[in-house]
This record gives sequence, structure tokens and C-alpha cells, in this order.
Amino acid sequence: MKKYLILFFVAVAAVFQSCDNNDDLWDAIDDLKSRVQALETQVDALNGNIEALQKLYGGATISKVENSGGKYTITLTNGEIIELVQGSEAEAVIPIISISDKGEWQVSTDNGATFTSLGVKAVAEDGTTPQFRIDEATGYWQVSYDGGKTFENVLDTNKKPVEAIGSGTVTDKFFDTVKVDGDDFYIKLLDGTELRIPILSDFFCRIVMPTPGVQTFDAGATKRFDVEIKGVEQTKLSAPEGWTARLTDAVGEKAELIVTAPAATTRATADTSKDVAIEAFAANGLSTVAKIQVESSGTAPVAPTVAVTASVTVEPTQSALTFDIAPSANADGWKYICQKSTEAAPDAAKVLADGTAGVGTSVTVENLEANTAYTIYVVAYAGELTSEVASVQNTTAAPPVSTETDYYQDYQDGKDITLGSLTINKTAYPDAQLLKPAELTAAILQAGGLIFVDNSDESALAHTVDGGSVNAGRTADLVLVGRYKEREQAALTLPEMRCNRNVAVMNLHLIGNTSNTFTTTNAQNLNPDLLLVDCTLDIKRYFIYDNNANWSFNDILVDNSFVMYPAGAGDQPALYAITTTAKAGGYPMQSIKLTNNVLYATAPTQAYILQCGNNAQYDTKNLRIEITGNTLYDIYQPNILVRAYILAGLTVTKNVGYYTGVSAKNYLTAVYNTADFTNDKADVSYNYLYTTPVETNVNFWSAKHTGNYTPENNQMGEGVQVPFSSMNAAKGYFPVDASVVKTGAGATYDTKAWFKAE
Repeated sequence: MKKYLILFFVAVAAVFQSCDNNDDLWDAIDDLKSRVQALETQVDALNGNIEALQKLYGGATISKVENSGGKYTITLTNGEIIELVQGSEAEAVIPIISISDKGEWQVSTDNGATFTSLGVKAVAEDGTTPQFRIDEATGYWQVSYDGGKTFENVLDTNKKPVEAIGSGTVTDKFFDTVKVDGDDFYIKLLDGTELRIPILSDFFCRIVMPTPGVQTFDAGATKRFDVEIKGVEQTKLSAPEGWTARLTDAVGEKAELIVTAPAATTRATADTSKDVAIEAFAANGLSTVAKIQVESSGTAPVAPTVAVTASVTVEPTQSALTFDIAPSANADGWKYICQKSTEAAPDAAKVLADGTAGVGTSVTVENLEANTAYTIYVVAYAGELTSEVASVQNTTAAPPVSTETDYYQDYQDGKDITLGSLTINKTAYPDAQLLKPAELTAAILQAGGLIFVDNSDESALAHTVDGGSVNAGRTADLVLVGRYKEREQAALTLPEMRCNRNVAVMNLHLIGNTSNTFTTTNAQNLNPDLLLVDCTLDIKRYFIYDNNANWSFNDILVDNSFVMYPAGAGDQPALYAITTTAKAGGYPMQSIKLTNNVLYATAPTQAYILQCGNNAQYDTKNLRIEITGNTLYDIYQPNILVRAYILAGLTVTKNVGYYTGVSAKNYLTAVYNTADFTNDKADVSYNYLYTTPVETNVNFWSAKHTGNYTPENNQMGEGVQVPFSSMNAAKGYFPVDASVVKTGAGATYDTKAWFKAE
């Protein structure tokens, strides 16, 4: 139609154009093109609106209305979908349609000033749906009352044909108002007629057809159709002569329509009198009609067939397989079961009873296990007849090989995760949380349990937990694990963590927000363990502080971690310190182990490593200290780095130290109770210290405060070399030079990407 309209308007325009003014002529043509295009859209909308109005006036009920840009998509309670379009502006005469008081279609071509009846009924069983078009030769509006077979001109009040374009009249919408008003769908036509239809979201009856259009049956065949049904109090069925139809009772919101064709061999063609219909009634008296059209092929029924193959166009993924299905033409539908190939194959009855209904000619089965063989079993059905079971096997893709350590996935896979002396698995911890750093709260830390902290988002690693203190693990041990080992750690700024039960942390960056980070302030009837492994620790004053009058930490482990001291601090911070309060019978603590750590400051800083006191109030006779394989950089004391009054044992071995610009270095370690601490309880050996200026001090390696312990195999003084192959104080990166010394910390630099040398 567009082509003829354009030719018509070109001819009209040519009368008024100079033969030499081609630019003006083509401008006019382009203008007409755009106007025709806009008008054609209006014609389609007009005819669609007429069809929708006829259904709504005819008593259709609505279950849902959706609005998008002036287009209302209306789902009727019988499952049918219709559309109403509010319209868009066009320089044209657009017929305004409404229904008169007599139930007849009427039309206005003067923007609703006057209406003329079309003389045909709009509703009732013999209602007609007028169809409009624009005549290709004249540009006049025309209307058809026989479904588009014949058309006649639309006449105005003077009995003149109505020209679609050229009058300059503008109609910019089909309705005065269209809206959802509470639980109603409200329509007001341009002639003032109002229509209000309730939206019944809890009432519907819809027949689900496996294929669109007329449903074909073999002679005597039976087919079953799913029916979605809700809020229905009563139903009434009708079927063509010779056909039978039965509706099963609803289970939940599902019922089944069972239709059987007549056994006669004569072919019956579906038409409006050949409907199988369900009239459903709601409690409030409203009703809806769901129907299908049926026809009989007149031939004896033949069992359907089906074939299934693994898709050649869709590759298997780790969790999904796609299969191509080829049912025979007489199949009403098909169902399938997909299961591991190691499981027993189902028969046809099981596939039909327990299988999933397929749609179309392919199916993608999801939520499968990676690298696993699956078999799909398919059965087609036509009424009561079914095919043989068709099957094919395929295997999901294997997961990609990755060297990245994902502790959370390891836990989910049932693997063991070792955190010092602690073994983490599903047996020991049946439940676990995976939280982003920002999701950690004081309440979560207080509740305890196993928590994996997701460090996958590099832009959201830093988080401060609110509060001045939290009773960490009040009722259950608290275990925190950074998810990905090889990625940058989540940086958590913590309040004072008052440990009541055991606390273990791995692969996290912990920052003290108060003077003391991990304390025994609220320990009750327990001596908690504290395990810090593969962490980065930022000290403020005392990172670990035993300050309870009755209880203390039992075992402390700091392993393979970076411990950063505040550079130039004047209050002599410590990784561990103990209170001066005396405990009857001595402190119950058993061990402190520092293994394979880097303890450093970015500038020379007076600090302790362990400050366990220097008089009888600090009764740590049960405590064994082990400091092995660590690196110390610019951490020094004018007196002692590791101090204790009494110990059960002391091992300080294979450590590497470095500091420059200070000469105060009296002792590395000192135990003050020389009477009870005998030489056999100490091992201070194979340590290496580079320092300038060089000051030979034979007492530096002594374990006792009096300096009467004779060290072995330690190096310090003239001639020692710098023990590191590289130094980056900002990162804590001090890999040892193996040609100089083979002791000292590794802190597994190569697994911590953010500490690697540039």
C-alpha cells in the first residue's frame, strides 16, 4: 500500500510544483513518505484497538495489564493476549471509533464532534469486527465488514468520502483515558463512553497448547492438554458433535483437559462451531471462556516416533548440555529425563510420568556437574499412543585448569584447609558464610563460625568494622579466611577483638583501629588460642595483648605473615605484650610461635617483638617461645627485643636481622630469672644480623639477662654482608640473598602478588 500512496501523493504534488524546481518536488515527496509511514502505523493500531475493544465489550475478563510507552498489553483470564495503543500524533484524519447505546459500531471523522453509525453490531454472537484501510488509489478511508474481503468508503456527515491526508486535521490519540485504576482497567473513549473492567489476578482458566492453531487428531485419538486454573468455582465444557471432552480436578493451579476425537473416518474441519471450550465461573459471578479448535484427520491413529542427538551447534559447558529433538509430525508433544549415565535407564512410562515437557526441537539441560557423562531419555506422545524411548549420551565440559587457590571452593569440594594446627573442612565446620568485606559487622564477628571473605573485587577490599570493641567468638570459635590466596588481601580495620574463644585468621590484611587489637579482656573460663597465618598485620601499639586478670591466650601462632610496625613510634610497640597483673599459679599460656614472618618498619624504630615482662609478677613459667626463620628489618631495642621473666623454653634460631644508623643493641633475648632458667632450656643459634655502625657485643645473642649464655653459630659484626638480594621497605619485601645466608624468612613472597618486586 505504501508504494501506491506515495505515487498518488507525488501526482498531486506535481500539479503545484515547477518542472524545474526538482528540489522542492523531492522535498514534498520525502514529506509525504514520512506522513504515510506514520499513518500506516496508526492504521495498524486502529484495527488492533477495534479488535481489543470488541473482546472487552463482549465480556472478556482480565488477569494482568502491563503498560509500556502507551501500549497496554492485556492478558485475559483465558490466556489470550490483546493490545490497546493510545496512539501517536499524525497530521491526518484518524477515525474515532466507539460503540453506540444500541451496541453498534459508530465512527467520527471530525475529531469526535459528530458520530455516524456503521450499522453493524459490535457485541453479541453475531457482532462484526470492522477493519479499516486507506484506499491505494484515492487516499480515502475505507472499511470492511467481512474480514477484509470487500471494502467501502467511510463517509462523513455530508455523505462525502473521508480523505486520510490533506485536511490538516490532527488526532493524537485513540482514547481520552486508558489506565489501571486500582484493581480496575479503565477506558474512556473520545465520545465520553466509559468502560471499567476488574483485573482478576486470582482468577484465570488457560489451555496450554503444545502447538499453535488447530489441533489435529487421528480418528478416535485422545489428547491431553494442560490447563492453568485458579479461583474457579465451577466449569462447563462443550465440544463438537461426536467429540468428548473431560476436565480433571485441579491440583494446585494445574488441571488436564482430555479430548477424544470421534472414531468415524469422515474428516471434520474446525470452525467456530468446532470449538472445545471451558467456561469457567468465579465466585463473584464473573466468567471466562478458554477454548481450542479441533479437527479429525479421519485416519487411524499411528504411534509417534522421536529421535534425539547431541547438539552439533551448541558446545557442552561445565553445567549444561544441549540436545536436538526430532518428534514425528503426528506427535502432540514430548517429555524427557536427563540423568547421569551411571543411573538405571527409565522406561517410557517413567519418562511420561516423571519427565519434563519439552518445547520445540531442542532442550538445554542445566545445573549439571562438570566433566560428567549424562544420558537424556525422550518419549513422544500422541493422545494415548507413545513412542519408544530414544536416548543419547553426552559429557559436560571439564573445568578449566587453574593454579589459583580458592579456599572457599576447596571447602565446598570437601578438601581440607590447614590453618596452623587447625584443620578446616565440612566435617569440622558444616556451615560456612561467604561474605564481601563490607558485609562483615561486629555482630557477625561476635557470633563466630567459619567465614570466608571474598577478595575478588579489587575495588572493594578495604572495610572498617564499626565499634570500639567486639567480643570476638562469644559463643563459638571465630575463623576468618580470605578466599583467594594469590590475590590482594581484603584489608579489614578492626576494633579491639576481645577473644573469648579461639580465633583463627588466614590470608587477610588486619589493621588495628585501637591501641590493642587482639586481647583477652573478656576471656571467661577459657584460655583461647590465636592463630594468624598468611596475614598482613599493621601494629598500632600492642597487636596481641594479654590483659585478663585470670585467663590468657593459650597458644599463639603467627606464621608466614608480614608484621608492619609504625615507623618512628615513641611508645615502643610490640607484636605481643602482657599485663603486669600477677596471676596465682602463673599464667596458663603454653606457647608463642613466630615462624617465617617479616617484622619490619619503614624507618628504624624502637620496638619489642615479644614483651613478656621482667619481674616475678610476669610468671610465665609454662610458656615456650619459638622464633624461627623470621626476617627483622629496622626493628631494634636499646635493651631487649624478646623479654621474659621466666620461660619453660626458648628457641630463637635461623632469623635474619637488619638495621642501620643506631648502635643500641644490648640483647636479642633476655630471661631475668637466671636461677630457674637453665642453659638447656634455650637455643639461640644460626641467626644473622647486619648492622651499621658495627658494634661487637658478645652479649647480644645471650638468652639470659646476665649474658652468661654462650651462643653458637650466630653472625654479627665486622665483615658481615647485607643478607638481602632486594629491599623494599614500603612493601616489606626483603628476599634473602642465598649466596650470603640461607636462613631468615621467606614469608612466601611469590604467593603474595602485591609484595612482589617491581
